[in-house]
Amino acid sequence: AIAWYPTRYDARRLFGSTNEGFRTFESGADRRVAVMAVFGGEDNLPGATREDAALLRERLEEDPRIKDCMVKVFPGQGHGFAHANLGWEAAGTTTNEDGLDDRFSGEDYGNVDPLAGGGGGSGDAEVACLLSTAWMETYGRVFLPTVGTPVRYDADDRWSAQLEMDDGSLLEGRRRRNGRTDVRAELGEAVARHEDVDVDLRRMSRSRSPLSEEGGTSGSEAFDEFEDERERMRREILERYDIREDDDEETFDRKFERAREDGALDGLLLDAYMDDSGGAYW
Repeated sequence: AIAWYPTRYDARRLFGSTNEGFRTFESGADRRVAVMAVFGGEDNLPGATREDAALLRERLEEDPRIKDCMVKVFPGQGHGFAHANLGWEAAGTTTNEDGLDDRFSGEDYGNVDPLAGGGGGSGDAEVACLLSTAWMETYGRVFLPTVGTPVRYDADDRWSAQLEMDDGSLLEGRRRRNGRTDVRAELGEAVARHEDVDVDLRRMSRSRSPLSEEGGTSGSEAFDEFEDERERMRREILERYDIREDDDEETFDRKFERAREDGALDGLLLDAYMDDSGGAYW
């Protein structure tokens, strides 16, 4: 969840260890939510002030439903700073015959001014958008789990401890030219620092599949026999551990883990082996 300069809410009632908010999803599963919030340091609307931001972060950190949180205040900005004048033509820019902004074309493409349409031309609007997008991409995954240290426990206290957005958090180390980010210089530096990595080809998979040994391919007798055996084993596991299609996620995970611990799933996979380096298996 992402909130931009929120108003009309009661942080003390919605969040914290004694919250009055919803504790489960409609499915009955416990709520686990990652929350990010953006505030303007000069915002004076109730709920969106710097003091409200500090209170919200405090309550989120106490709330057992919150798996991660990040609350940032952009100094010097007012309410709606990232949306103010959005869509207006930036001062000093021109458009070509197709009506497109010339800043995004030609030799200097990729070396553009910060978003002048919001945040007073400071680039804060762009930073807020980038942070929000990164947050959604991190916690909006469906197929792969989000792993690693939560932002609120990050070793870099600019993200985990500081309430105010550090002007150098995203721009530190960047070259500047006429007040514009020099992307080409950054790319050049990255290429100059690049070091090739020697690939250990011994760690490449050497399949011991009976299909490769017998030259079997899809549709061959060897392939069909192999797949039939796997299907038989799969059905046997479903029956033995009472795994059903209508099991909820928690029940399925519990049954699946028990089958894994018993070694019942081993036969469904091709034999794994340690390679000559002893450092990994495939």
